Amino acid sequence: MRRPVNAIAVLVAAAAAALAAPAPAHAQAPAPAPADDGYCDYVQGVASAESALSLSPEAFVQYGRVDQAESSSAPTADPGSLRLIAGLRYRLSGIYEGLALRGRAAADCRRHRAFEAVRGEPLRRALEARAKVLDDALPEAEKLLAQTAADLDARRLTAQEATATRVRVEELRRLAMETREAIRDLPEPAGDAAGAVTAFRRADDDVERRDAQLRRARAIDLSVRVGIDRYLDGAASDSSPVFAVVSLGVNFGLLFQGSGNSRAAAGRRRLASAGRDPVSAEATAALVEATARRAQDSAALEADLARQMEALGKVGGDDSKRYRLVVWFELVKARAEHAYQEARLAALKQVQGS
Repeated sequence: MRRPVNAIAVLVAAAAAALAAPAPAHAQAPAPAPADDGYCDYVQGVASAESALSLSPEAFVQYGRVDQAESSSAPTADPGSLRLIAGLRYRLSGIYEGLALRGRAAADCRRHRAFEAVRGEPLRRALEARAKVLDDALPEAEKLLAQTAADLDARRLTAQEATATRVRVEELRRLAMETREAIRDLPEPAGDAAGAVTAFRRADDDVERRDAQLRRARAIDLSVRVGIDRYLDGAASDSSPVFAVVSLGVNFGLLFQGSGNSRAAAGRRRLASAGRDPVSAEATAALVEATARRAQDSAALEADLARQMEALGKVGGDDSKRYRLVVWFELVKARAEHAYQEARLAALKQVQGS
């Protein structure tokens, strides 16, 4: 008569407890990103579906003239007898694999959030700064347009001069509208932008580490099988039909995975730090430097136009007034550009973590 030893009973009980117990806190799927573009739901949903197979037992049934070699236990009747083998198989190594799948999805989600912060937050802040300057200038532009219409009616302006003013006001309106539309088209903020490049690289390293875990998990199969093994044709048997078997399979390729995993991790880190990667530290630093130059240039242009406005304000005459009007519109555009570059520079420095 076959009787399970105590060690087998303990393993079976542990497998049952693992199925009944809730997943650890770190294995739970994190909340979706504030920027609900569906990416986190996608990767975590796929991981949840795949890990459900790894974390759950499977039922097996064999019925018929089962050959002795196909059975997990030796028969006590003739091999030609009708036989039923049924039960549950639980892969203990599947627990490791399932948690690694969920952990990879969580790391992928964190990486996506960091990427969105790198990509979207500086642009959002820059556009909002430009929009504020334009919105503040539009009421004054409307007053100038009304004054231009009055001067045209009083024959103090030519039709060409009045048309030129209307064109400039319309340009400001269009620029303000396009800026607001660009802000609306951006994804919602994906969290704190401070140190987003560092967060991206950390999450990217975690994704590769989880991938390596999954590659290792495929090389090991530790499982428990429990069930019944009974002959159905009335053959005499005095053995218990219940069985419990622990099996372990190891692919020898596991011994050769280490160098490949190390090479993959090193290559991924080089890619994340290389200037060709748009989210790399070097690429971000180059963008900060270029934006700083643009901010300086726009500040110089704004200051020059402001000095012209001040000088023209001290000069009388209709020609000076008309030229001052032209300079005012250029000053608004220069001020909006400077605000854009300054806000973008500040956001990029925050994203960079400096």
